[in-house]
Amino acid sequence: MPENDIPQVPQPDDAVVGKEAGAQMLSTACAARDAFYATLGTADADVLAPLVNPAFMGGPRWPSLRQAWRVIRRADTILIASDGLSDPFEDDDDVFVPRGHLLEVCIEAPLAAFDGQPLQASWLFDVIYQVSQNVADHGSIDLLVQRHGSVSMVLDVRDAPAGLEDQDEQVGVLLSQGTATIPPSFATPYGEVMLLTVTVLQPAELAHIGAAADKAQSRRDLAAALAASPTAHWSVAQRPAVIPR
Repeated sequence: MPENDIPQVPQPDDAVVGKEAGAQMLSTACAARDAFYATLGTADADVLAPLVNPAFMGGPRWPSLRQAWRVIRRADTILIASDGLSDPFEDDDDVFVPRGHLLEVCIEAPLAAFDGQPLQASWLFDVIYQVSQNVADHGSIDLLVQRHGSVSMVLDVRDAPAGLEDQDEQVGVLLSQGTATIPPSFATPYGEVMLLTVTVLQPAELAHIGAAADKAQSRRDLAAALAASPTAHWSVAQRPAVIPR
């Protein structure tokens, strides 16, 4: 989990009461998110979703319970984005609060990174899946990003490419807002939703963050260095480490 855990705070959005009003709020939120994702590329008609909802097996509960990911195809890359973290929250009294966790997360990689295998079987999908679950479990990643500018995590990635794991056999990722081709947020009728881009780190980059006295600044510096690198925010297994000076 990210450092500097902070408690959840009440959201300032106006709530609605009742199943019918809640269903309308969810439909409106989904339509706004779908319209935004369509501006990023060509979105597959079908979403990626688990056969059994992980929340029923002890996993974190997403705001509307629904868990899904959108596949968005670009000219030379594939972008996978969470689809539901910003759904309205529903409580046991049928009170619905818009914008859920106030963010969605995405990862982008070159077509070759998927090796022609089903996307849901790829290590890259495992990364965005785990990040999404961490966001749902933590509940306040948006506040951490607002405070520190970016967030890093370590994950136990299934079938991680050789050389990507650190000495603890974990893979580091950086979550930051806004890239040259991915906006930092998108609009809904209920307000802005933050979009965080996930970049898989090289072990040396993860070690750089761990060794820094000011970890928040080291993450900001790393995000800037990655943005200026040839692969920018793309998650690429084999690339030179970018270490800010």
